Amino acid sequence: MKYIITESRLENLIFKYLDNKLDGTEPMKGKYSDIVFGVPGETMGLIGIENPDWYTTLYIDTELFKDIKLMFSLNSGSTLDLIKKYAKSRYNLDINSVLFGDDQRVIK
Repeated sequence: MKYIITESRLENLIFKYLDNKLDGTEPMKGKYSDIVFGVPGETMGLIGIENPDWYTTLYIDTELFKDIKLMFSLNSGSTLDLIKKYAKSRYNLDINSVLFGDDQRVIK
């Protein structure tokens, strides 16, 4: 069975999903990123933020990216755009780009 979800409702669902996934994470110093949101005692986080003075990049866990993309049947660009909106909303950051991968999520 398929459901039709409006754009605003989709954004709300993804924001709630990310709130749930990031619950219990703490901002930590990353090895490659300025901040990594991870669970205490773990060596990897779910998201990393690199924030030099003029260009902020958000790095998201590849599996988390795939989960969102597949769960809501989105293309890669739409998935990254919604994650970017989430980070802007929740962390008050002006995100320039969103990438997925593992390197930037390593906790120092």
